[in-house]
Amino acid sequence: MDFFRSLLKSFYHAFRGILKMIQTERHFRIHLVAILYVTIFAFFYGLDSTQWAILWLTFGIVPALEVVNSSIENAVDIKTKELNPNARLAKDLAAAAVLISAISAVAVAICLFSDKEKLLIALKITFTPPWLIIIAASIFPIIIFIRGGKNDKKTTQTKGRKK
Repeated sequence: MDFFRSLLKSFYHAFRGILKMIQTERHFRIHLVAILYVTIFAFFYGLDSTQWAILWLTFGIVPALEVVNSSIENAVDIKTKELNPNARLAKDLAAAAVLISAISAVAVAICLFSDKEKLLIALKITFTPPWLIIIAASIFPIIIFIRGGKNDKKTTQTKGRKK
């Protein structure tokens, strides 16, 4: 019974971490929105199962590295009380990992959505009145979601590096 309790507790902490990322990290929310819109487009495009697997692996890597980046930033902030070049470097390197993964995700998308015929069909579907209205209607709530609320981390300055 302790094994299952420990396992459930681990999942609880992991989901709490995801919720905290959604509440406090704007870039994480941007990644989630991108995942949503690309998933909708991929549905219209008609990916096969291997392409979906590649897409979902890509979807996992970028936000996961955003979590690692935030973890490193928070750890550095705990340890460093003043501006420090090594703290800044640690934060910059963690951010670079996210950027590299995001650039790679764009390259994956270019490869997955490169069939011109399927691309035109998917775009035609996307821009038909019912879907266009749904997408247009989702823009304002998505902007509010991305902007976040008062729980968002302060972006003026953190220890180790100005943001």
